[in-house]
Amino acid sequence: MKIHFVGSNGVSMRALAEFAASRGNTVTGSDRSTGGHDPKNVEGCDLVVYTNAVHDDNCELIRAKQSGIPTIERAAYLGELSRTYGKVIAVAGCHGKSTTTAMLGAAFSDRNATVHVGVADGSKVGADKFFITEACEYRASFLHLSPDVGVVLNVGYDHPDFYRNETELIDAYKKFCANCKKVIVNGDDPLCRGLAENAVYFGTSPDCAYRATDIQNRDGMRAFYLTGKKRARVNLAVAGEHSVYNALATIAAACECGLSLTETLPHISKFRGIARRFERKGIAFGKTVFTDYAHHPTEIAATIKTAREIFPSVAVVFQPHTYSRTQSLMDGFVNALSIADTVILAPIFSAREAPADGVSSHALCRKIVENKEKAYCFDTFTEIVERCKDLREKAVIFMGAGDIDKVADLFIAAEYDS
Repeated sequence: MKIHFVGSNGVSMRALAEFAASRGNTVTGSDRSTGGHDPKNVEGCDLVVYTNAVHDDNCELIRAKQSGIPTIERAAYLGELSRTYGKVIAVAGCHGKSTTTAMLGAAFSDRNATVHVGVADGSKVGADKFFITEACEYRASFLHLSPDVGVVLNVGYDHPDFYRNETELIDAYKKFCANCKKVIVNGDDPLCRGLAENAVYFGTSPDCAYRATDIQNRDGMRAFYLTGKKRARVNLAVAGEHSVYNALATIAAACECGLSLTETLPHISKFRGIARRFERKGIAFGKTVFTDYAHHPTEIAATIKTAREIFPSVAVVFQPHTYSRTQSLMDGFVNALSIADTVILAPIFSAREAPADGVSSHALCRKIVENKEKAYCFDTFTEIVERCKDLREKAVIFMGAGDIDKVADLFIAAEYDS
């Protein structure tokens, strides 16, 4: 079969194309960032896969439909493809999906699992027996999946451009759980508790089947004793309280799939995280530089608290992601960012959205200042780099889901140019 991917430079689309090619298909792709689109690209194809960032007026989609070539959106294709594997494990949750999916991939290293994770170079073509994937709630994409094992890490309101309220979001998670043969959920999250009957719980609560006790903080890294259905000492090489939950979810999913702790724990203990998740990039102007993908108040607070366990003072350079999220969760952003010693704001990364009246990084900055915190807002990356040079904090985190990581690179480069 010849399959053409429209929008092929996206992280997920690149991985899906690799998976398709590994199954013996002929694969082609196009992207506006590398040569653009041409109707001729779909000629002779048996299937066209497109990302939801591609609209109906795309010339390749138009030609495909005119030619009677079947077309399928990325999330639907992921669902179809996953069903060609022996056992599917899908990781859902508003926070931690990518990291936990990657940790699961590490835990299944000896089984050569195929892994689909939403970070650059994070996915892996493996064998057919196990398929491990992120399950994204945006636009209810995860409802295209029918997992053998579904994991829900947490539930929190997000994506206000799609879900009108928290109830709609929870309903989507309930439908996801109903599609799973077995469900593993965070027993410490009240919103997770009512998602599915007969769910397997992980967490610190006494009734959790996979429970962490005696949690220790070792210079930011966590260690804990696993009790419940399995017992073992677990040492982690990733920082933060949230890492305990990621590890518990990983252990639970692996064990429920029949893997032993003897097989999985050595890989889990060596797991050091993924790109842009509290990723140490280097040192510049006397400050340790990190990048982080956090773009929701809960994630922001968790990352800053993690940094505070390691450094006496922390600055955050934050790029808000989408106008709708910034507007809907404004108070949450103010409270979360105020945990940092200094906050520097970049312009909102609009992604798929048009600007909204009265919604801006400057407006967010004013609210943080009203909260009696140090905050600054700049309109260019160059200005941000110059301001960062004078920061007194020992660590600076460049945070957000847009292109703020480029500023971290510019800041480090400025050290060598000065």
